[in-house]
Amino acid sequence: MDSLQAPVLYHLSSAQSTRVLWALEELALSHGQKFELKSYKRQRGRAPTELQKVFPLGKSPILEIPGVELYRPLNFIDNGDETKRTVVTESRLILQFLSDKYSKGEWVPATEEDRQRDSFFQEFANSTVSVIVDRITYFQIIPVGSPWIVRPLMRAIFHPIEAIFSKDIDGPLTLMERALSDETPWFSGATLGLADFNMIWPLDGASQKKLIDEKKYPKVVGWLKRVRERPAYQNARKKGGSYDLVRYEM
Repeated sequence: MDSLQAPVLYHLSSAQSTRVLWALEELALSHGQKFELKSYKRQRGRAPTELQKVFPLGKSPILEIPGVELYRPLNFIDNGDETKRTVVTESRLILQFLSDKYSKGEWVPATEEDRQRDSFFQEFANSTVSVIVDRITYFQIIPVGSPWIVRPLMRAIFHPIEAIFSKDIDGPLTLMERALSDETPWFSGATLGLADFNMIWPLDGASQKKLIDEKKYPKVVGWLKRVRERPAYQNARKKGGSYDLVRYEM
């Protein structure tokens, strides 16, 4: 949309904002869309407090479009800033906003079947796969963040629990394996779409944690390979800095 200024992405290292950065890089390559990237590095695994100046929760990703007010579901929040702007938070909403306002329909599936599939896998990525991977993450990093004197004890307690919950990923991976084919190589269907942008975060995390058995789930591994071979994804990784989804820079 020509009337909108270039979006600004507030990006945090080793964070979900990488998938938004990937989407922006896709738009840059396909439509010449410009955007501004403001990067922040985790501090002992946490987001820096400077992000709270942009949005009170101080989390990333945050997308800002200067000069216009198009989207204000949180207009009850007052940051003490009267600058006219649009601020969108939450990864799935940001990706949908980019699709609606900037992609020129590129990420809208061509068939009704693919539209339903795309909608399902967007929700599945965030409400099922991410929840499982995040739960495993907690059991992995709690011992790492514990005082050194109790760290061996914490590992002894949490690692068996982690092993139990790690098995929960098999069901979703089996479903995803069945969904991918030569005709539907993307979670959005025949072409890359919003479901794929949403899915990369939990599957990158699962991959780094070595939760994906290549022999059992070759199509899922193939999807990851296709994503990682895309120039836009490679650009996002280069610009995004650290991407540690095991220890989160703790």
